[in-house]
Amino acid sequence: MIHRQPSNPRISRSHGVQLRVAFFTCLIVGVSVRSVAQEPQNTLALSAEQQSAISAFALSIREEIKKEDCAGTGCEIVVVDFALLSGETCSTGALLADSLAKTLGELPSGPSVISRTTLSSFLNGERIPSKILNQPEALAWVANQLHASRLVFGTIRTEKDVLLVRTHLLKYEGPGKKPHVSKEISVKMPLGTLGDGLSARESYHSLPKREPSEAQLPTTSLPGVALPTCFYMPNPPYTDAARAAKLSGTILLEAIITTDGSVTSPRIIKGLPMGLNEICLKSLQTWRCKPALRNGVPVSVLVPFEVTFRLY
Repeated sequence: MIHRQPSNPRISRSHGVQLRVAFFTCLIVGVSVRSVAQEPQNTLALSAEQQSAISAFALSIREEIKKEDCAGTGCEIVVVDFALLSGETCSTGALLADSLAKTLGELPSGPSVISRTTLSSFLNGERIPSKILNQPEALAWVANQLHASRLVFGTIRTEKDVLLVRTHLLKYEGPGKKPHVSKEISVKMPLGTLGDGLSARESYHSLPKREPSEAQLPTTSLPGVALPTCFYMPNPPYTDAARAAKLSGTILLEAIITTDGSVTSPRIIKGLPMGLNEICLKSLQTWRCKPALRNGVPVSVLVPFEVTFRLY
């Protein structure tokens, strides 16, 4: 049902769609867009003692990989940002992962390590929250997308003046198979200046600004702009992978509703893994709406959306 609320204008719809034995609810509402705060990582650096601890850490991980007879082509490994106990990452977690990936790649008889730059580019495109990203099923999906058979992930926490890093090695064995997680591999190091980089942040950066012609479009929150109303809004379905993982969460998007009621130029502000971003973008572009009006004249507007995936 489409309705308008004078005190808080928005586009809203809530209904269930039966998917086999489950129900899927899609809720689309206006949201405020917030940029993601990022700490300047280049202000942090590892001391010689901290780097020595990372080197020993890398050797332990290499030995664990060797036990699985994993080497060369077909045994690529990716190192994701280490997370705080909250599940979010931080600049210190990213710096340690950078250093570990570099050290692993330089070890004699070490694994083939996927570039952290490649990982960063992927995460910036998918815009998956860190708390979801650190779930084993989501990590296995990341490994699959980057063509890696192993993935290093873990957490960091402080104990007085010591930083404790606890990691696991995830083995991805193919679609539909449950990922195998190794025993814990841990290391301690002096906290030092790494304590300055423990503020929670997301694993992706703020979105670039839209093109000038799009950035200057009015929004539905401006006085004198009447809300668009959408009359054709098919639900984006669950992907098989997301359903198997029982994944729930919310995708935040923004898109332009044009003067003819089409939904164009959608982009993800905060996403979900396992193909839900792609299916959501595809569905959004099939929606049809009555355009927004300014002084009775149809106008194109930039509209935020929220799509919630939930299995019942």
